Order: sequence, then structure tokens, then C-alpha cells
Amino acid sequence: MLRRNPNTVRLTKAYIESKVSQEAIMSKYLDIPIEVIDDCISKNHLIKSVFRDDDVYGSMGFAYNKKGRLKVRDFGGFGFFEDCYGTVAYVLSLVYERRIDTNNKQDFYFVLKHIAATFSDIFNGKVVDPRIEDSIKYGVRKARNTKAIIEIVPRSWNKQDKEVWAKFGVELNYLNTHFVIPVEQYYINRNANDDPKYYYKSSDPCYAYMLGQNRNGIYLIKLYFPLRNRATELKFITNCNVLEGLLNLELYNYDYILITKSSKDRLSIGNHLIHHPLYRGAEALNIGVINLPSENYRLNQTEFDWLTNRLADNGMIFSLLDFDRTGRDGAKYLYDTYGIPYLFITRGEFGLSDLGCKDFAELCAKYTPTEINSFIDDTIKYINYKYRNETATNSDTYYKRVSDCELPY
Repeated sequence: MLRRNPNTVRLTKAYIESKVSQEAIMSKYLDIPIEVIDDCISKNHLIKSVFRDDDVYGSMGFAYNKKGRLKVRDFGGFGFFEDCYGTVAYVLSLVYERRIDTNNKQDFYFVLKHIAATFSDIFNGKVVDPRIEDSIKYGVRKARNTKAIIEIVPRSWNKQDKEVWAKFGVELNYLNTHFVIPVEQYYINRNANDDPKYYYKSSDPCYAYMLGQNRNGIYLIKLYFPLRNRATELKFITNCNVLEGLLNLELYNYDYILITKSSKDRLSIGNHLIHHPLYRGAEALNIGVINLPSENYRLNQTEFDWLTNRLADNGMIFSLLDFDRTGRDGAKYLYDTYGIPYLFITRGEFGLSDLGCKDFAELCAKYTPTEINSFIDDTIKYINYKYRNETATNSDTYYKRVSDCELPY
């Protein structure tokens, strides 16, 4: 029985999917086993992104939408969200180094022809050209090894921006000096896709954290969308996985360096300390604040040595992560690996003190600057009492105010 040759028929999505499944196409062009995709669909599992270095727990998932289209979504990185044809187009854009757009009829037909050639054993019984599979693997490797280029179009600060950041206790002037930019539009890999990925609207403001440059001169950027619902939308888009806030860690005599879990908290703490400096005797303390790119991130030895080199002779590094399981795991890693003591803001868990907040930014929304400064001052006294053997007049106060404790599980 003769098989229909795809070169003699008009290829369509219906014809393609009558021969190969959406899962099979995804599997081939993402270079992952089809069983992994089936597991993600049936059990709602996430895997490590195939397009970038990913966190320990992964952030790429697969699911069918209401129209029966299989979609792959990278919940981190640059926000990849495509069906099987968009996925093929993205990989082929990397292979051929030109934009391949499924909204363009000619490009879309090219995608369909490429799928037919990739599965030529199914479509016409011919042996698949091994160069096709090699080129697909090359495209996926290229995506993983090449940082996405994020380009932003800045806009002016407005009243809404002031209100958004005021909730975290952060002023616009402080953002200007800490490399935070309000975004009008942004592009990702504009050489492959020259359409803006975002246009400003007041219901969904975007802010760019400028985090430096890599050796190739690519700007390292994290985009932050504070009003988005993390459960249903991407709250962050980034092309890097680096410690944040290093550009402002300029001194070499810090009394304390605090490692926190987000740029929002880093900025909130830093802004507070600008207006309410803390003193040891007559001298103001130098306190630096940085944050991990995520609480799954594991500080490496080179980074720890770099931070240690920024401390004064008697300086110390502390962590202040969330008091959830992920945060406690991160704090435990820092303590076990580098001896970095941990502090937490607690909400009554395990019988600990209840400040009604999970992080410093929430403290700023609930408490006055004077109250917050009292918390910080008590924290410094507690640190000196526990780790510097300084005399405390009422150590119990510090234990109540600061939840430095054995990590419960």
C-alpha cells in the first residue's frame, strides 16, 4: 500500500497530528523523553528547563489547554510559553539564526515541512536524515548555553510607582541609585523576535533590576511585576542566576552583610538603614545587604570568599530568609557550609514570636519606622550578645524579638 508523500500534499496541522502526537513533537524538538512529558501532563510535575540553567526543583511544565493544545511553559527565565509549533519555530530560529514566526504563513509552512522531515519514517517510510536530529540538539544546546538578551525601553516614574514601592518602604530616589528602572517596553532576543514582549499598563507595571554585565557584555537583568499573581502569572523574568545587589556593595569594611531572599527585601532594608542608621558607640555601622536570586540558590565558595573580603576585621555575615521550608533549607545550607548564622521573621510558627509578617517588606507595611528600627537595634544587640560575647542586660528580650533558633522540621 502506497503512503502519501508529504511533498505531494498540502501540509496542515490536522494532517501532521494525524501522524504524530503533540507530545512526540515536543519530545523531539526539546530533546527530552516523551515519558517525561507524559508524566508532567498526568501528574502536573515540573522539570528543569531545557533552555537554561535551572533551579534544583525545576520550573518547566506541560499541560493541555481548553482547546486541546499542548503547551510548554518555562515559569522562570524569559517566560517561554508555546504550543508544539511555536516550540519548533523557536528551536529552528536558533538553528538557522533568523526569526521563524508561526504567525507568518511561509514560516509556518516551513515548520510543518521540518516536522514532516523529522518524522519522515512515519510520513513516507524513509529513514530520517541524522543531520536533522543533530541540528535540533544543537539548537537546544545553543539556547541553554546562550544568555537571552533582554532590552528595555525605560519610562519616567509616576505616582503609581511611588505608591507601589512606598508599601515596601522604598523611595524612588533610592531606586534610582540602586539600579532599578521602570519599564515602558522590553524585548527578548530581538534578533529572533523583534516584537516587544510587554507594553506598560498601570494594572501591570514592570521594573527592571540591573544586575551587571557578563564577560560578553550582555546586561544581566531581572524583570519584576509586583502586581501579578504568582500562582497564575510570571512575576519574574530574567536572563541570569546571580547574587543581586553586588553593584552597591562598594565598601571593604562592612560590620555586617545580610543575605536576604529577594531584591524587594534588599531594597526595603537598605532604604530603611539610609534614614535610620545604627551605631556602635559614636560610629555608624556599615551594613551591606544582598539577596539570593532564589531561595533554592546555593552560595558557592568563590562568592562566599568575595563577600568575606568585604567585611571589616570583626565583621559578620548573616542570612534573613523566609521561615518556610524552602527558606529554612536555604538557611541551613548557609550555616552548615559556611557557618553563616540565620535570622528569621516569624509569625508564631513552632511557638516562636509573632510579628504578623513573613519578610522585611511586610514589616514596613505594618509597623512604623521607629518600631522597625527598634527591631533592628534589638537584632544587632542580640547578635553581639550571642556571637560576640558582649554583655546583654536582658537577653530574653532579644530571643523574643529575633527568631534565631534550631531549625524545626
